[in-house]
Amino acid sequence: MIEKHQKVDSTYLILTIVMLGIGFIVQYSASSFLATAKYNNPNVYIIAHLKRMIFGAVIGIGFMFFNYQWLKKIAFWLTILSMLFLVAVVVYYKAKGISEAARWLSIGPFRFQPSEFTKLALIIYIASFIDRHQKELHDFKQGFLPVTGVLGVSLLLIVIEPNYSTTAVVGSLCLMLMVIGGTRLLFLTPLFAVCVIASVYIIIHSPYKLQRFFTFLNPEQDIQHAGYQLHQSLISLGNGGFFGRGLGGGVEKNLFLPEPHTDFVFAVVGEELGFIGALVLLILFLVMFFQGLRIAGKAPDVFGNLLGIGLSMSMFCYVLANIGVVCGVFPVTGLPLPFLSYGGSTMIFNFICIGILLNISRQALPLKKPTNLVMLNG
Repeated sequence: MIEKHQKVDSTYLILTIVMLGIGFIVQYSASSFLATAKYNNPNVYIIAHLKRMIFGAVIGIGFMFFNYQWLKKIAFWLTILSMLFLVAVVVYYKAKGISEAARWLSIGPFRFQPSEFTKLALIIYIASFIDRHQKELHDFKQGFLPVTGVLGVSLLLIVIEPNYSTTAVVGSLCLMLMVIGGTRLLFLTPLFAVCVIASVYIIIHSPYKLQRFFTFLNPEQDIQHAGYQLHQSLISLGNGGFFGRGLGGGVEKNLFLPEPHTDFVFAVVGEELGFIGALVLLILFLVMFFQGLRIAGKAPDVFGNLLGIGLSMSMFCYVLANIGVVCGVFPVTGLPLPFLSYGGSTMIFNFICIGILLNISRQALPLKKPTNLVMLNG
């Protein structure tokens, strides 16, 4: 149980508050013109963003005060529930005759992306599995097949939606967590090969994905259509120069750059705050990531150690993926930027991550370094 004298990691808490504040300001700047054009009200998106922040904060606080170790007891059932959500999404969209990407599920007034819940469930499950099977990790049948089977089914259901970018990021994240946890690389090599072959097959047999890939290789080939969004993103970054046009002074967000408040919000940061502002933001993300790893390193058990690592990596992977897309390093995907992008499911997930990490920090071991943890030990 949590010791009463333990306090949350104040550095991580302050970083979170700072990032939320920056995200709120940037989101308003990025979305106000679009909201005015669509709804004749510049505050539509920012009000919705604020409501999600408040709702997410309440959930995050709940996770901060409930012992994270109880998640280990329900880890397997969380993955089963996440699979049921994914199946429900596909079945619902097929029943409606909707052929495009089926990624959202509505329950009453709430609408969310089950893939975000699946990401959380898989991190919890893998951390729990490794914690409970440390002696069997080098055994293919007992220490590898069960967790790989759960991971494979979950990723397959996300592919069916289809949501390839999320599949790639979540799959990579889970494989890294398994390696950190002690799974033999020899077991993962054929699995990695299968993933690469499957990815190539999907790209080749999907005209949309194939076009995206060729656009990534040569974005100037079709600036008016397939390469338009990336082209406008690069213009936005270039407009910012070293110091930026000033907060609120961006031009590309004014109906030139598609999705300036969601997937390409970092382009707005680059244009309005310049290279310096974008670099400061990236450094803040990096500091937050390492502080999360520091919290994980002080966890009192292997489960908390791996859970903290997985949650920290998850948020930072999305940072790298989103910024990479905006800068043209990766093909265009629909992955949001934590704390800044408009979107409820990701916001809730990030608050849950923060809440669990702060909860782990409340149970931190004394200054003496642990000897039984997976990472960051002496």
